[in-house]
This record gives sequence, structure tokens and C-alpha cells, in this order.
Amino acid sequence: MDLSTDVVVVGGGACGLMAAWRAARHGAEVVLLEKDRRLGCNAEIASGSLPAAGTRHQRAAGVVDSVDRMACDILAKNKGQADAAIVRALCARSPEIIGIFEDELGVPLELNTDSSRFGFSALRLHNGPGRTGAPLIAALRGALESMANVTMADRTPGTGLITDQAGSVVGVEAGTQRLGAGRVILACDGFGANAAMVARYIPEMAGVEGIGVQGNTGDAIRWGMALGAATAHMGSYQGHGLVCAGYGTRLVPEIPQLGAVIVNREGRRFAREDQGYSEFAREVLAQPGGVAVAIFDQRMFDVVARLDHWRNTVASGAIKSAPTLAGLAATFRLPWDAVQGSLRDCDGSRPDPLRRAALPVPAVAPFHGALITGTLAHTQGGLVVDVHARVLRPDGTPIPNLYAGGGSAAGISGESADGYLSGNGLLSAYGLGLIAGDHAAQTLRR
Repeated sequence: MDLSTDVVVVGGGACGLMAAWRAARHGAEVVLLEKDRRLGCNAEIASGSLPAAGTRHQRAAGVVDSVDRMACDILAKNKGQADAAIVRALCARSPEIIGIFEDELGVPLELNTDSSRFGFSALRLHNGPGRTGAPLIAALRGALESMANVTMADRTPGTGLITDQAGSVVGVEAGTQRLGAGRVILACDGFGANAAMVARYIPEMAGVEGIGVQGNTGDAIRWGMALGAATAHMGSYQGHGLVCAGYGTRLVPEIPQLGAVIVNREGRRFAREDQGYSEFAREVLAQPGGVAVAIFDQRMFDVVARLDHWRNTVASGAIKSAPTLAGLAATFRLPWDAVQGSLRDCDGSRPDPLRRAALPVPAVAPFHGALITGTLAHTQGGLVVDVHARVLRPDGTPIPNLYAGGGSAAGISGESADGYLSGNGLLSAYGLGLIAGDHAAQTLRR
């Protein structure tokens, strides 16, 4: 080996940063390998919504919630297809994650009370400033940079795993360097930027432009598979059905939950707007031209006006406005008669054929709209791990010294985009990073 250390973490996104920080807090010597920090990570460009149950923010807002209730919501959304033990382990650590960011890393968080989210039985999404993930990632990076027992190697991608004759992982290859390690934690995210893997495992998204970072090429998953690791949910992904076509920005998930009406080019609704935005991607892509138009009003606009992602979308020019709904329909060349019928379906004057919840309809001028499409945000399948984040073989035995989390590990959304619940990705990333960092460092000392 060219260098030996206690723990090597491969990947500098949410999972890798949390794992490295936690292992170092236990006194382990840690080397963190990052492919290219300039590419960013999915957690950095996401809304940073951390789901957690039993937090002080919920109690202050009078929200009644529990770890068990949160786990039941996740398992209900994925139809029981995810590992229930891992779901419950992540939910149990969720309030701790909120405390880490606030009390130890200095990131102020708030409970999102602007709107509910599909599949949630209680308000439990917590966000940092501007409701973006960037402050969370910056706080972890800053903490690691100040720790003497952590080496952060940027533009130094891992290129493979090193094993001994017994099959135990004993290090990582990084280009021409061989790094020995007592424990290796894979946190390279998923394979959303690997066209061949997407075509193989998620054919319905083949050729669809993704919005995840371009460094997510499935490296860790392929290394694990080469060692005989089990995989699960490889066809699962988080879609996003609210991406502004041609602009590279997106509507925030609150907009449909606040009552936006979404129609196709024919002016007709095609799916209930208040379903999860992940499964909604498929619905939008199935429409003529693979696009739809979201129609909302000034009341809805004002609720989300302070959010960073929303400001970016407004600045991009993706949102069009008009003083009347008829004028807005004309802006998007939608048949007004059909749009009127779609609005009436939602106003409570008659039963909604698509059965969306009783939400307000756009009624406060001026009115706004955006041409939207569906995309792939990130993949949810990966290496099978246990409740300690150890990578498992098909027979359930762990590959010695090897851990995985975030997009490198099988997620908690089940077999398809339909099982994704808001925050599942970040819960898995930060949660499994926390668990892996703890277990890797603590077992080294035994």
C-alpha cells in the first residue's frame, strides 16, 4: 500500500461527508476521496428537505408525530417493498440528524409548514436557509476541513476496491495509488449519469435527460457487484415531474400541493396533481410532446416566493404571467374551453374524476404558468446493506470491512418511482452515512 489509514470514504456527497465526519469524531483517521467537487452532489442542488419525527420544531408547531408513524408512512408509500428494519433504523436516527446540523454544525433549520406532502400523515420536512441543500453540505465540509485526523482529496476518484485472499476489503485504488484501510465506506451516489446502466435497469427513463450531477456513474455499485454483493431495487428512482422544459430549472413541490392545476397541450388534466412528484414524472412524459402546463395563481406564488429554487426559476424566465386565466391559456396556446373544464373539475362544484384532494384552485390574479416535463433526478437502487450499513452478499453475510450508503446502497423507495416519498434520498444519505461512520470507527477500536 502507498498509504494506510483507518477509514477510507469514497464520495464527498451527503453520505460520504456525514460518514467521514462521524468516523473522525470517534477518533478514526479518515481519508475522503472525491471525484470532483466542482461537479457538486445531488444533496447540494436539492431542496435539502430532511424528514424527521419527534423533533423540537414539530413540538413547537404542535405537530404530533413519532418514529413509528414516520416509518409506517414510508413503508405504505413503497408498498412494503423496502427493508423495514432499515426504514425503522433511519427513522429512529432522524431527529438526531436534525440535532447534528443545528447544535453541532450550526445550520438553522425550520419545519416546512407551507403545505403538506403526498404520503405524509404529519408535517416532518425540515429545511435549512433558502430551502436548499447547499448550507448543509457546506457545514459538513467546513467541519471536516478543520479536523486534523481527516484528509480530503479532491479530484481523486476511487477506481476500485482492494481485497485480500479471504475476500475481505482491505483498501481502495485511486488511480495509481493503493490506499490501505481498516474500513471502506462507499458513498459514490447512484448511476443516473450512466446511460448504459439506466437503459439496462430503468428502461422507461432511457434517453430522458436527468437533473442529477454528472459524476453519478454507478462506480461503487459496480465494484460491489464484482465482489459478489447483493443488489436490490435497481429499477427504482426518484423522478421529477415539475422540471421547466428548456430552462434547466423546476417548480417547487409545494406548487401542486397548494392547488395548481396541470393540463396537457390539449388543455386537459391527465393525473391528480397532488400525487408525489416522483411518479408524476412518468405521467407528464406520457403526454403529447412529453410536456404539460402548470397553472397557478398569485396566492400560491407568494407562499414560495422566498425559496432559493423558486427565485432561480423566476429569474430563468420559465414562468409566464397574465392578468386572466383566459389570457394565460392563450399564452401557452391552450384551448380555453378545455382549460375551463379542467378548472371546474377541481373547484368542488362536481366530483373530480381524477380524485385529487380538496385544494383551492387558481383564483387570485395575476395568474402564472410554466411548461413542465418529467426527468430522472437520481436512482434508488444499489448494494444491499444491513442496519449497520455493511454491504451484504446474497446469502445475507457481510463482506468484511465494506459499508455503503446514499445512492450506492439500495434505497427505501421500493421497486419503482411510485414508492418515493419526499426526503427519502436525503434520509438514506445522511442516515446511512451516520450509521456507517459510527459502526466503522467503533468496530476498529474493539
